[in-house]
Amino acid sequence: MLPDSCADPVAELQPIAELRAAGAVRGSVTALAGIDLRIAPGERVAVIGPSGAGKSSLVGLLNGTVAATSGSVTVLGCRFTGAPGAAIRRAQRRIGTVHQRFDLVEQLSVVHNVNAGRLGGWPVWKALLSLVAPRGVAEARAALDRVGIGAKVRQRAGDLSGGEQQRVAIARVLVQRPLLVLADEPVASLDPARGREVIDLLLELSGELGTTLLTCLHDVGMALGSFERVVGLRAGTVVFDRPPSALSDGDIRDLYAFAAPVPHP
Repeated sequence: MLPDSCADPVAELQPIAELRAAGAVRGSVTALAGIDLRIAPGERVAVIGPSGAGKSSLVGLLNGTVAATSGSVTVLGCRFTGAPGAAIRRAQRRIGTVHQRFDLVEQLSVVHNVNAGRLGGWPVWKALLSLVAPRGVAEARAALDRVGIGAKVRQRAGDLSGGEQQRVAIARVLVQRPLLVLADEPVASLDPARGREVIDLLLELSGELGTTLLTCLHDVGMALGSFERVVGLRAGTVVFDRPPSALSDGDIRDLYAFAAPVPHP
């Protein structure tokens, strides 16, 4: 059993994340109910399901931005349920989240946006000083080099293409040195080619760094063709949790029973 003490997270924790009968109510809507999920270190998991299935709420439970209203959520050795805010923030420093909308400050340079991933570990004086004269430029450039846009380090973020902005968002996560990366519909705003590049990049970095990766996707074919484990969510509950090879066309059709048919590769 994982400790409840929220000790500093280590990569060897088994599992990296565990939800037990976890539920989340947002306003008057039950977003998730009775979720049981265990994620081991180094796993690469895709989460699929129709709109409104609870995928973003699941990411919120795992990164501590959504509080469970039932059950328990333990991530990186910290049981979020009932933990002090400082303990949750300590765990969050090792959880990187990539969003659909990039969450960049477009008026600032790329290096400033990458450095935003390090603010949780910097003292206030350093964060403020970095707004005037960016700190850690070499590390930011190294992260940008890893995602293929090192030459853009001084460019204004708003002048980049959508695919480049998502790469900046991934570089921002890299400088956190996370143990767990959560990607919430990271390619929904991109065309198919750029989306494929971003997913390939996330998978490549996960394998290279040994980072655990959970990605929510609308593209079922991409999930089935690229990830070793696929979780199907519908109406806030887990419908299946299997490797792609164990999923049938019927499983996919049933998951999207009230949506347009989705092809199974």
